[in-house]
Amino acid sequence: MSEDTSAAVEQSAVQPSSYVLVDYTLKVKDTDELVDTTVEEEARKAGVYDASKTYEPRLVVVGKGTMLKAVEDELVGMKQSEKKTFEIPPEKAFGTRDPAKVRTIPYRRLKDVEGPLRVGSIINIEGREGVIRSVGSGRVQVDFNHYLAGKTLVCNVEVKSILTDDVDKVKHLIHSRIPDVPVEKFEIKLAPPELTIKIPEEALLLPGLQVSKKALSKELKEAVKGVERVVFLEEYV
Repeated sequence: MSEDTSAAVEQSAVQPSSYVLVDYTLKVKDTDELVDTTVEEEARKAGVYDASKTYEPRLVVVGKGTMLKAVEDELVGMKQSEKKTFEIPPEKAFGTRDPAKVRTIPYRRLKDVEGPLRVGSIINIEGREGVIRSVGSGRVQVDFNHYLAGKTLVCNVEVKSILTDDVDKVKHLIHSRIPDVPVEKFEIKLAPPELTIKIPEEALLLPGLQVSKKALSKELKEAVKGVERVVFLEEYV
């Protein structure tokens, strides 16, 4: 296979380290409970639609832990517009249930815990989050397993786009870190070894902007070959 043919194959199918936009829906196999989705229609059907959330394809950098490893592994080899449905066993999802993580705690030890102590409540004890399974006889049974531990998941995924253009990668990385401002308002100048991004005025006072910029600078240098410096411009009028 020639180098040109190899490059064409790489661009037509998802590879490890590909930048991909995907729509997905995760459900619990046994109960059909919706765990997560990027599709508004699925959220509405499940009765968990959140008006404050933006439902749109998610940027996944395959192999970087953007999603569950089991999902990223299934993406490899898929082509643009391809759909796939597959199961994820507990050991590849949120682990198997560990009986040792279910503890019975005297009620008096939980007197400083915030919120009601009733079955189903999520409480935080010494930095660990648990779910109350039972209350009685002065004792509270708390389950510190992840609430999805031991459950098989079903994933429906669709590859919406495989990003190969460097500027497209830059735009989607910016959007993933600063989603509250339209990415079209960011001025981007790519001239390796330097990438310059002018931040629009409406983004300047966003909480966590400095943290987002620091994370972005690392991600952008990894995404675009030849970029050694990322410069953020802020203009105050």
